[in-house]
Amino acid sequence: MDLLRTAVVDVTTLVATCRALRTSRLEGDLAEHGKLRNQIRVELKRGTVAYIDTLARSKRGVVDEDLLSACRVAAERRMLRAVRHQAELNRLMVNEPDVLDGVAAARQDLWRLAHMATYLRIGCAALRDTAGNVDLEAAKPPGSQLRRRFRRALIAYARVSHRGKEGKPWAIVAARNAALAEIGKRGMEEVDRLGELEARGGSTQTVIRIGVAKPLRDLILDWRQAESGSN
Repeated sequence: MDLLRTAVVDVTTLVATCRALRTSRLEGDLAEHGKLRNQIRVELKRGTVAYIDTLARSKRGVVDEDLLSACRVAAERRMLRAVRHQAELNRLMVNEPDVLDGVAAARQDLWRLAHMATYLRIGCAALRDTAGNVDLEAAKPPGSQLRRRFRRALIAYARVSHRGKEGKPWAIVAARNAALAEIGKRGMEEVDRLGELEARGGSTQTVIRIGVAKPLRDLILDWRQAESGSN
């Protein structure tokens, strides 16, 4: 899962750079050309979505070098100006104070969502390979719905984070709520349904129950408690 963490770092860096362009002092071409700042911000938003979409739609069980490269290429294709001005953007992120505030929390949140999405793929693949009592046709609808829910949750979290202010608790809460809204109550029901089907395959099949169902319950509980504590 090391490369999954690398992918999450990529996503949070794109988000933080987009926010920094909105609030920070700029130099060079970024300051001289008024429209360039907004053009690059639009590109970074599109690049973030393209990155997450490629990551979440992958049929690979875990993130490998090929998938990481595909995610980066997908993002770069949608942010050509940002790539051309990469050196200036890097200087902005290094020299401007506070631009990375809140990034650690967002990175952990996105990793938890992406981690569950990864284990969902692994678990669904294991179900397909299981002989015996598993009703594969019954597993397809909840599996497909959940994959879409996690993909939309990751994108929703990133989109709200683009609009938030660095390090502000309300911005993290808003991003988390947007992600949870995409998963919804039915998402937990679908996870439980897959877990039941998985259990019928034998005691050795636990990927969905341990890698998705339990982490999702923990995440919902953690985020709800954190929201209550911030009010």
